[in-house]
Amino acid sequence: MSAALTTSFERRRQLMRQLALLAACGAATALLPLALDTYWMRLCVFIFVNIALASAWNIIGGMAGYPSFGHGVFFGIGAYASAILIVRFGVPLWLTLPIGGLLAAAVVPLFTPLFRLRGFYFALATLAAGLAVETVIRNWHWVRGLKATDHGWNLPDQFGLGFYYYVTLLLLLVCLASILWLRASRIGLALDAIHKDETVAASVGIDTTRYKLIAFAISAFWPGLFGAIYAPFMVFISADTVFELSVTLNMIVYTVFGGIGTVIGPIIGGLALSIIDQLAWSRFLEYHSLIYGTLVVLIITFSPGGMVSWLNALRRRSDQKGNARG
Repeated sequence: MSAALTTSFERRRQLMRQLALLAACGAATALLPLALDTYWMRLCVFIFVNIALASAWNIIGGMAGYPSFGHGVFFGIGAYASAILIVRFGVPLWLTLPIGGLLAAAVVPLFTPLFRLRGFYFALATLAAGLAVETVIRNWHWVRGLKATDHGWNLPDQFGLGFYYYVTLLLLLVCLASILWLRASRIGLALDAIHKDETVAASVGIDTTRYKLIAFAISAFWPGLFGAIYAPFMVFISADTVFELSVTLNMIVYTVFGGIGTVIGPIIGGLALSIIDQLAWSRFLEYHSLIYGTLVVLIITFSPGGMVSWLNALRRRSDQKGNARG
């Protein structure tokens, strides 16, 4: 009993340190617009969204060990929900954000039967389920655009770039804080047990289906919410942009590149690859995909644990050298 209380106290103390560090990083990032031009501020908004999407995918794909290949559909649902609410009904943006997230999470029960599958089969099944939902939206005239011949939504340009910078930053901080809390909670411990050995977890009384459903719902909520802010930021959205397969692939690549299963991994991956992708596109347009893809393959091949494992290895070497000198 005493050991359990000590462990619980240590988790809370570690959580408070992590939240304090997150708040400090958020405050520093809030000052960046003082030194950034319009181009870099706009890029920062995309970086915030990419980090949030990767971090959300990491809940189900990294923490629970169930890699979803249909996660982009939740981002699309949030974007379309926001567009429809704003254009058709005049709903204010601040209200469309939670609605977009909740609608995305509401679709998760459709994926519940897929939890009987694992690994490669689960990934393919989620891809098929995501494509099915996308097909319904693409062919639903009331949803897909203002007119039967349209395949997208034009949204009013209501706010400036600075507004979206600070709103997406705030939402990202809340997203990351919720993930830190999740890891330190009983849900996080249950997901860790499921990831390590689901059979053993079930044998000791953990309701594996319930916790997987909770993890999936949370990991769907955040893409839906960020899809809801993405739509008015872009002013125009279509199924070809918000339901594109690359949305899901980027979530996975950013996470694996940075370090799957870690909190810092999707942050590193989203930040580094977003900047690298933009620089490669702006300077080497013809070889953009080649440069980007080659770099990702090299990192994943020579450092399967992502950048986090590489940084940890450097830190261990540095500690060993310091101990040797001492």
